[in-house]
Amino acid sequence: MFFIFWAAPALTKMTAYADQVRGYTWRVSVSNEMNDFASLARHINAQTESQPQEGLPQKGPYLSSVTQNSIIVSWRTVTPDSSFVQYGLTSEYGNEEKDPILKTAHSLTLMGLLPDTVYHYRVLFEGIQTPDYTFRTAVPSDTTFRFCVHGDTRTQPDSHLAVINTVAALDPYFNLHTGDLVENGYSESQWAVYFATICSSATCAQKIPFYYAIGNHEHESPLYYDYFYLPHNNPDSTESYYSFDYGNSHFISLDTEIPYGPSSDQYQWLRADLRDSHHKTFVFMHDHPYCAGAHDSNIGLRDTLSPLFEAYKVDMVFSGHSHFYQRNGPINGVTYIITAGGGAPLYAPAESSWTQYSEKCHHCVLFTIWSDSLKFRMVRTDGSVGDSLVCQAQEKPPAVCGDANGDGEINSVDVVYLISYLFRNGPAPDPLWVGDCNCDETINSSDVVCLIDYLFKGGPPPGC
Repeated sequence: MFFIFWAAPALTKMTAYADQVRGYTWRVSVSNEMNDFASLARHINAQTESQPQEGLPQKGPYLSSVTQNSIIVSWRTVTPDSSFVQYGLTSEYGNEEKDPILKTAHSLTLMGLLPDTVYHYRVLFEGIQTPDYTFRTAVPSDTTFRFCVHGDTRTQPDSHLAVINTVAALDPYFNLHTGDLVENGYSESQWAVYFATICSSATCAQKIPFYYAIGNHEHESPLYYDYFYLPHNNPDSTESYYSFDYGNSHFISLDTEIPYGPSSDQYQWLRADLRDSHHKTFVFMHDHPYCAGAHDSNIGLRDTLSPLFEAYKVDMVFSGHSHFYQRNGPINGVTYIITAGGGAPLYAPAESSWTQYSEKCHHCVLFTIWSDSLKFRMVRTDGSVGDSLVCQAQEKPPAVCGDANGDGEINSVDVVYLISYLFRNGPAPDPLWVGDCNCDETINSSDVVCLIDYLFKGGPPPGC
């Protein structure tokens, strides 16, 4: 049953039509002259009696946290049921993973898999089974791979679906999402539409693992954390921010909606994580340190995190938030890409001295990663290519005693860094031993003197 009530003189188009959207029998598409769905919400009240699409769970299945030897398969059912996945190298399967506990939120980890291998799988639920799907396990460090990035998929499901179909056609090994999946992270109905788009109207999340960075529209909602199964390797063992390795690259998801200043847990974790990585490194997060137009640059984010990105030679930083495509830089060695045309209403980009390319369009970005270089293409929903570039990866410096700030050089900046750590509650050298310049197993003012002697008085170099 479907009911619509409205009184909206600004309304210029409204359609209701049958669609294969899981969890909903009908789908509503509305727009006005400003394409402002938030204002239309004041005039339209739609109620649906939800019925799952035949042969599919209420949400899913969808994939996450893929490694060379494992992957997580998740789905939701209307009624409590056991969890059961069949999988194998062919559609004959031959392996199974199950959990007899009755529940509506299902997640099973398939383990003991082979690297860089295509597997078939299907989910059995409520006495029926899904179609056959496939996934690929992560590749070894010497193998070429590709991934997609997009973000800001809220508000316009038709535009979002066009982007998802583009992602599926490009067939990446995994996908990064830069946040703002939905308009309101507390709305179950909006999550239903999101999952319907990526799992039902298109065959995408069933075969491509998704990794997410949380956006401002998720509002740190418990629903976000409930639906997704992402890595847990930050100090609080949460999915708010995390990192993972894939092939020869390292990926870091940050949460720009919680504290990220030098005294925060997120900053300290990020610094340690960057210091330990000697791979190509990519950061994805929602807000942007560099942006021309729309929300413009977040200067606090730039002043706080960009020095870390530069010191540890991050290759690229992906952001969302301003609904367009824009490539900025390299700025001190780091390229910043805004990829926020995932379906939300588009904004007009501007220009700056560091802007290399901007475009107002729905899109995703496809990356191909080789051993020493990478290529990316901004792909519009009609399949045409906008921006593209081939670039070399940055080499990551090893830890060196005396290089207190970890930028690969020993100079006066390290003296200032040590003084800040010792006397101004600044961040610690990481690893800590690089600040022990005289090798007495403590870090104090004598290490500052040792460093000054080396730099300005011809003294011995730091280290034992």
